[in-house]
Amino acid sequence: MAGSLKRKSQVLGSQISRTIKMARFSASPPPIESLPNDLLIEVLAKVAACSFTDLVHAKLATKKFLEASSHNYIFQHASLENFHKLLWNNSKEFWSFMEKCNNNGNPETLYRKGMLEFFTHCREASGMAYLKLSAQKGYPDACYVYGIILYATSMEDEGVKFLKICEEKLEFKLAECRRRIKEFVCYLWVESKIYVLENDSSDRRSCESVIKNCCKKNVRRIGWDRNDEDDYYGEHTCQACKWNGEVLRFCNMLRTGSYDIMEGDL
Repeated sequence: MAGSLKRKSQVLGSQISRTIKMARFSASPPPIESLPNDLLIEVLAKVAACSFTDLVHAKLATKKFLEASSHNYIFQHASLENFHKLLWNNSKEFWSFMEKCNNNGNPETLYRKGMLEFFTHCREASGMAYLKLSAQKGYPDACYVYGIILYATSMEDEGVKFLKICEEKLEFKLAECRRRIKEFVCYLWVESKIYVLENDSSDRRSCESVIKNCCKKNVRRIGWDRNDEDDYYGEHTCQACKWNGEVLRFCNMLRTGSYDIMEGDL
C-alpha cells in the first residue's frame, strides 16, 4: 500500500515537473500559476518529494513559484532519493536546502544527516540525535539503523522496538530497506563502525528456542546480497536469533560492503 502511494506521488510529481519546465519557456503565465497559494504550495511539495533538481527548476520558472517554494511545508516533505549523487556537492544552495529541510523536521534528510554524522564524521552523539528524530517520525530506514545501533550497544529492548516499527512500516518486507541502506553506505566514507556484538557474545540475547540449533536450521541462506529475501530467517526462527543475525550482518556490511557472513558467526 505504502509503495503504491509513493509511486503515484512520484508519477504526479513528474507530471507537475514537466508542466513547470514548459512554463519556463512560455511567453504567457502557465495555468498552474492561477492556483490559490496553498494549492500551489501543495503542488510544489509534490515536485520536491519527487526530485530536488525539479524543485530548483520550479524556482527558476516564475516569481510566484520562487516565492511559494520557500514555504516550510515544502522543506518538510522534500525527498532526496538521488542524494548519493549530490552527497559531495559543494553547492551552497544544496546544503542550505538540506539545512532548511532538517530545521523543518524532514525525516529523510534528518536520517541522511544522521548517517553522515555517525559513520563519516565520527560525531556519534550528534548522529544518534538526528537518527532518533527521523526514527521517531517513522522513517523506516532510520528506524532500522537506529534500532541496530541501539541493539549493538546493549540497549536491546529499545533497539528491537524501533526494528519492529520498521517491519510494520514496510509490512515485514525488509529486503528493500536493506538494499537502500547498503547503497547509501557505499557512498559514505565509513570511519565509525559497530563491533560490540561480534567481539563479545555475552552481550547478545540468548536463543529462545527449546530445541538446540533449531533457529540455525531455519535460516534459509547465508547472507543477503544475492537474491535477498524478506523471509530470510524462516517462520520458526526465534526473535533473539533473528535480531542477533540482523545486527551481525549490518556490522559486516559496514566493514566489508557485504551482508554475507560465515555460518559459524551466527
